[in-house]
Amino acid sequence: MKKGLVALLAMVILSSTAVYASDTPISDWINSKTSKITQKEKTASQKAAEREKKRQEKIQKQKQKQAEAKKKAEQRQKERKQKVEKKKKLWKELFTFE
Repeated sequence: MKKGLVALLAMVILSSTAVYASDTPISDWINSKTSKITQKEKTASQKAAEREKKRQEKIQKQKQKQAEAKKKAEQRQKERKQKVEKKKKLWKELFTFE
């Protein structure tokens, strides 16, 4: 029972001193050591965001290219259809007797 009480008391003391330790040289030292890690994390996240942005732009360009290709294909099909209709009309006029 005494060991549990001592452990609980030690936890309370350590946690309360951790709150007040934010303006001490120890916290400054910890911050200086962790700032490199934080900076690396920031640059890694920025690079990941840039890669994602480039990937989205590439996907957008591909979609745009596909839309243009589809539009051109539809235009060609429409022109072919018009040519066929024109030939049908010519043949019809050629072989119709009035």
